[in-house]
Parts: sequence; structure tokens; C-alpha cells
Amino acid sequence: MLTARETVSLAAQLDAEEARIHAAVGSADTPMTPLAQREPQDKSDLADEEITQQQDDAMLDHYRMQLADIAAARARMQHGQYGICIDCQQPIPFTRLQARPTAMRCTACQCRREHLYG
Repeated sequence: MLTARETVSLAAQLDAEEARIHAAVGSADTPMTPLAQREPQDKSDLADEEITQQQDDAMLDHYRMQLADIAAARARMQHGQYGICIDCQQPIPFTRLQARPTAMRCTACQCRREHLYG
């Protein structure tokens, strides 16, 4: 079971990660002029812009998933379930949570899940 000090430390890690994501998203989440409304360009420029937009969209999706994981970790903290594996109900070691504060599973259960679901 986590001590109060460990929980506070992990909550601070979640806060820092959330702030980092919001800073990164703030620069990537600005609306761009749709491709159809821009000056005509050659096909190569349009293809480059489309690829860049797809990469930005993928990164924003990744950040949204990270923020959802952080919110879920905070909810587990509030309900006294943080640091408990959702599969085996055993405590997740503090060192694992330091490395991945949003972890929902202990290392053994996570490895088993990755092996089964790939």
C-alpha cells in the first residue's frame, strides 16, 4: 500500500505531466485554415501539408489519451483504488508507479495482458 508521502509525490508527477501536455497541445491545437481555402499550391506542397496535418492529429489523439489516463488515475486516487492492480487486486509497487504514474496493473498482469492482446 502506498504511503501518504508516496501518493502526494505521484500526484505531483501527474500534475507535471498534465501541465507538459497542455503546454504541448496549446501550440498544436490552434485551428488552421482548411486546405481548400488556401492559395493554390502544387500537389507536392498539398501532400506535405496533409501529412503534417495527419501527424498533428495523431499527436493530439495521443495527448488526449494521456490526459484521459491521468484523469482516470486521479479518480482512482479519490476512490482509494490508486496503486491497486485492476486485475489481481494486489498493490502496484511504488517504483512502477514512479515510472508510470497512470499504471492500472502490476507488472506481471500488464505483461500477461500484453502477451494475450498483443
